[in-house]
Amino acid sequence: MQVHWIRRIVHGFWLLVLAAGLAACQSVPEPVLRAGLTPEQVQALEHEGFAFTEDESAMTLDLSGRMMFELDSFAIPPDTQAVIDRITDALLAIGITAVRLDGHTDNLGDPAYNLRLSELRAQAVARAMAARGFDSARIEIRALGDTRPIASNATEEGRAANRRVSLVVSGAL
Repeated sequence: MQVHWIRRIVHGFWLLVLAAGLAACQSVPEPVLRAGLTPEQVQALEHEGFAFTEDESAMTLDLSGRMMFELDSFAIPPDTQAVIDRITDALLAIGITAVRLDGHTDNLGDPAYNLRLSELRAQAVARAMAARGFDSARIEIRALGDTRPIASNATEEGRAANRRVSLVVSGAL
């Protein structure tokens, strides 16, 4: 009778060891990532005004209305500098270490000139972000000229809205 109880205790012990081993092998499921970003990053980016692109491969912040440039200029106005500083700080705080800056222009002037001007605008924002602590080697610049307007170029208001830089983040950058 005593041998029977010892066997049951040993058997129970091994079952507990096996169960503990299986429990230790289970991994915590990874959070579902959208655009390669964690849910916490997505929430913080949405708070800053970022939105998913149509195909949800990235999040973008179109800085029109918050970060526009004067006609034929790539100088950053003082109020725009404050926006860049705030957004750069927010990106760094949530672990976003790579971005793409898309420079844009209105449709006035030569397309080749506008392409170069859009590049200079994106570079100006990149320099401002780097001055705030963002690694300049992790900033991709894309010059789009007047190819992606967000407003009609038929009015001054529309042209002003099109003189902008868009900031794009994705886990793939």
